[in-house]
Amino acid sequence: MNNNNKIDISMSEIENESRVNKNMVDENKNMVDENKNMVDENKSKILNSPVNQTKNKIKGIRKKIKDFIVNKHVEVIKKSGIPLELACLIIKIVHFRLPFDLFLAAYFSSPFIALCLWIFVMGVFSCFLLLDGCVISSIEYKLTGNSLNVMDIFLWMFKKEPNFKNRYMSTIIAAVIYLTLFLVMVYNKGCFNFQYINKLMYFVTFSYITGFVSKSAFDPVSNLNSDKTAIETFVI
Repeated sequence: MNNNNKIDISMSEIENESRVNKNMVDENKNMVDENKNMVDENKSKILNSPVNQTKNKIKGIRKKIKDFIVNKHVEVIKKSGIPLELACLIIKIVHFRLPFDLFLAAYFSSPFIALCLWIFVMGVFSCFLLLDGCVISSIEYKLTGNSLNVMDIFLWMFKKEPNFKNRYMSTIIAAVIYLTLFLVMVYNKGCFNFQYINKLMYFVTFSYITGFVSKSAFDPVSNLNSDKTAIETFVI
């Protein structure tokens, strides 16, 4: 009898403990659900915040601009009658070669042309950042649906998966290295001279029409003629 009583007492204790544990589990579940609800509420507040709405609006505008540029170029290519596979191949070849060709052209050209090319590649990289990706790559994909990208060879070398995120980041890294080398080359050529900068500003601001920048600021011959005119006027 004593043993049976002991067994009954132990069983009742186990049942009580299991009930307590079950209640604690239920309470923890309720707390987890409450925390989830709080997280969801905070997420909705963040998503609906004015700052986030402005970001989404700007992102939507950038996407519309990029889609417009891509669609217009694809339409022109389709109307030209060139087979889409051939057109995509030509674009990929130019896309891959252009950075190297621009670098070589800047290296062997005059300092002023090199400065203009550096401004051009900086503008291209700025468009890449503003439009959240490469327009040319989007055109290539839109033509044939082939997602093969010029950065895929580098991703393969470093054994990375060829997805959008890795392609985007590898493009950023390659662009930073490329632009740094380009900048060093342009600087060593003496392109950041006031004469070349003034000449660039002369053409950028259409000063040959507006007269915003004087030609004498970069043209020694024009400057010499103006000095002669000033001396002659002073003598007279």
